[in-house]
Amino acid sequence: METIWQNEDLGAVTMKGYWSMFSILIVVVGIRIYCRVAFSRHGVGADDWLTILCLVVNLIDCVFATIAISYGLGKHINSLDPADATLAGKWTVICAVVHVWVFSLPKFAIVAILKRILDFEMKTGILFWGLCITSQLCVLTTSVWWVWQCSPPAHGWDRSVEGTCAPVSVLQNIGYFTSAYSAFLDMFFALYPVPFIMKMNLPLKTRISISLAMSLSMLACAMSVYKLAIFQQVFSMRTSDPTYAIPYLFLLGFAEGFVLLVGSSLPTMGPLFRAAKRKISTVLSSSDDSTSSHTRNSGGHSDASSKRWKISKRARLEDHQRTLDSIDAMPLHPLEAVTCGGNNSIPKTVGTCQFGP
Repeated sequence: METIWQNEDLGAVTMKGYWSMFSILIVVVGIRIYCRVAFSRHGVGADDWLTILCLVVNLIDCVFATIAISYGLGKHINSLDPADATLAGKWTVICAVVHVWVFSLPKFAIVAILKRILDFEMKTGILFWGLCITSQLCVLTTSVWWVWQCSPPAHGWDRSVEGTCAPVSVLQNIGYFTSAYSAFLDMFFALYPVPFIMKMNLPLKTRISISLAMSLSMLACAMSVYKLAIFQQVFSMRTSDPTYAIPYLFLLGFAEGFVLLVGSSLPTMGPLFRAAKRKISTVLSSSDDSTSSHTRNSGGHSDASSKRWKISKRARLEDHQRTLDSIDAMPLHPLEAVTCGGNNSIPKTVGTCQFGP
């Protein structure tokens, strides 16, 4: 069976993966913002702005990776011109500084939308935001070390410059810890909110859909675990072939951030799906009304049954609309639309909690 390491150009694989996922993200985030503007009374919220920030960081990472790959990143160093190898190494460092934020910043967006959904208490908020901030500190350490592991930094990508570098194992250990912590947070944010979401005063299908969307973080966790499994192998290759294996790690990190952003965006698209369903119901109702009218013209004996059918149909549509009114507040509207008494804790979004119109 052919393995990824038998591919002579990992840069091409990385480029396809990067830009394919970024294209999907543009569509997903675009639909998310449209839903906020078109259906929400309060427009774009903090979780949406954080998602947009993550999308911008993803774009910067794509651009920097494209530049690095254009100089030969992802190919064996012995196949590159010395000048290209130097530039590939330089842009690898630049790309790495940005890349580590691609799979860490989306955790802020997840916490923000959980706050909008669950309105958890201050202690829970301190825990959530504290976990995210400590993750960012790990990422910041990794970014700084990518640049300053050599003195001067240029010695890291240009051996003609005199200087010294710390052992590769230092960067490997920092990256290993950062990725392991990221995997833990992905699993934590995927599993923790599910019991609370399932107890909310919402239709069962809605609760299940939101829980499944938030649980997509488990896929990101799986990618992190796989990344950890190949960490030592990649850094062992980097010692003798510094331009070859790193893009594959970049691709896995980008995929982790991609899954987190998609998972945190899917719950916001509920109003659009419901509006589409309502539109389809309206079209079908109009078609049925036309058929009923034709039947009345051909024979008056069916008038009574037609009227009963129309009344029943109207009742179903009105019931559907009441359902929409009861669930559009989650997570379409901000926290002020949720009133659950005076108990300021995470359970206030469960049980008998009622959502404003």
